Amino acid sequence: MYLLQEQLSKGNASLHLNECGIKDRGRYRCLVNSTLDQQESFVIMKVEGGLSNKEVLCQSKDIFPAPRVQWSTLPREDNLRPTTQMVPNSKGLYSIQSKLRMSENILTYICTVNSTYGSQSWRSSLQERVLVGKVGRELSIPCIAPHNLQIFSLTWTFTRTNKSSIILSYNNRTIHTSNNWLGQAGLEQHQILKGNGSLLLKHPKTQENTGTYTCTLSGLQSRHVAQTNVTIRSKAGTLSRDAQTSLSPDTSSSSSGGTPRRSQASRET
Repeated sequence: MYLLQEQLSKGNASLHLNECGIKDRGRYRCLVNSTLDQQESFVIMKVEGGLSNKEVLCQSKDIFPAPRVQWSTLPREDNLRPTTQMVPNSKGLYSIQSKLRMSENILTYICTVNSTYGSQSWRSSLQERVLVGKVGRELSIPCIAPHNLQIFSLTWTFTRTNKSSIILSYNNRTIHTSNNWLGQAGLEQHQILKGNGSLLLKHPKTQENTGTYTCTLSGLQSRHVAQTNVTIRSKAGTLSRDAQTSLSPDTSSSSSGGTPRRSQASRET
């Protein structure tokens, strides 16, 4: 839990709780003393919970012959029970939709589509996490694919208040980096050559750098997306705990000609 120090001078003493749980419920008392008077207020917080009904969705279309879909996680979790549907269209090309209920554990979900004859395979994954940083202190935002990428391109984007912008892009074939946040953020050059696309956020500011950072690593028949919700706090802010969660894939598969087709993945609730 924490207070936004820069808001206190404006009369906003709101208490922020991250990842609320059952143990956070109860009666909260706020007491504000000033030179003129004293104000006291109480808030009763109720927390409701239940089994997770979030799902990850892996889908693709225009595939022939009908492929096989396989789910896996990192760290490994057994007894995955996806629901997969394959429907042919009038041309005999298949559309795939595979759903998997998310675990309460912190996982990276991976969806792999294999051709019927085992000659080709397409894999995609997506991970979501939460990070907290402090004003002025460098913060590394991870982006490491769970599978090896020999040739790849990398793109980092930033989203805040539903507005997205490209931070930087990199291509390991040309070793060229295009950085729109020069001086504010960058890649660790000795790591990117190893396929580690983590972003180093330099001298972050609270509101300006608080938002969602998305990394997309695209390789040959493989794709990894890492989405990180970052909160930058003032140095005086305190935190009760930090949590991270994982979701997943977006996968590519083949058409009748053996050319990868675009597919989509999403999280459903």
